[in-house]
Amino acid sequence: MLAHKDYKVDQARPDDAAAMLHFWQGIPGLGIGQGDDEESLQLFMARNPSTCLVIRDAEGLIGTVLAGFDGRRGYIYHLAVHQDYQRKGYGQTLLNRAILELQTLGARKMHLFILRDNPTAAAFYERQGWQNRHDIQVFSWDTGR
Repeated sequence: MLAHKDYKVDQARPDDAAAMLHFWQGIPGLGIGQGDDEESLQLFMARNPSTCLVIRDAEGLIGTVLAGFDGRRGYIYHLAVHQDYQRKGYGQTLLNRAILELQTLGARKMHLFILRDNPTAAAFYERQGWQNRHDIQVFSWDTGR
C-alpha cells in the first residue's frame, strides 16, 4: 500500500532523460553502463513510449522503470525508487504498470536483469513472484572494445 496519495505515474519523456540518469547515480546497486547515456535513453524511450515510466510526487522524481518489448519477450530495466520511498509500494506500482503495458503489447513472458551483488533488488523481485533462473547465463558483447 502506498504511503502517500499525491503521486503520479507518467510515461517518461525525452526531457526526463538527464534527470533519470542523475537519479540512477544515487541508487545503490543499480549498475549504470554503456548505453546509459542521455541519447541512448531517449532512443529507448522513443521505441518504447508506453513502457518507460517515471513516478513523481510533490518533491519531484521518486522512481523510474524502463521496459521494452522486442516482439517476443518483455524486458525490465532500471526499476529504481529513491531510498526515502522504498518499501512503501512505489516500486510495486511501477513494476505492475510496466507489466500491464508489456502485456498490452503482447509480451507473454518477461525478463529482468539485476547485479548479483544487489540482494535488495533480488528480494524485491522475489516478493513480487519473479523466479530467479539458474538454468541460463547471460553473455554480453561490447562493441566498443
